[in-house]
Amino acid sequence: MAQTSLFVGFVVGVVLLALVVAITGRGGRRYSVDSPVGETETRASRVADWADDPTVLSVVFLLLALGFGAIAVLFMGGGGISAEMASAAGVALVTATLLVVVGYLFYGTYHTARSRGLQRSQAALVGSWVLGLLFVGGVALRLLGYL
Repeated sequence: MAQTSLFVGFVVGVVLLALVVAITGRGGRRYSVDSPVGETETRASRVADWADDPTVLSVVFLLLALGFGAIAVLFMGGGGISAEMASAAGVALVTATLLVVVGYLFYGTYHTARSRGLQRSQAALVGSWVLGLLFVGGVALRLLGYL
């Protein structure tokens, strides 16, 4: 049983690595996207400025790390909480972890596609495609009995 699990993990890793090589090896197209003259600062551009600011990113990271730590302590039963609260903390911890991983994968794929010259809608499609591929892979592994 252990050899089968290791083999499936190896095969899934090789497939993912092959997909990354295939996607990155296609050669990027570089396009110049000119912004309209006289464009005023919008809310989206302020959020983009915040996303590029290392101080904001550090503060958000620290808040997320402290939040995850607090939920992990609650999940492990710290502070004398009830079993229902510990169970709810576990669900919150898993949900938050999945949201962070999904957001990271989508944003990373979106940002990479945008830097390779794709339009916003095309980059959103690539990000959604990657998330859908992972979902289908998870369902397949679940049907095979590995999850």
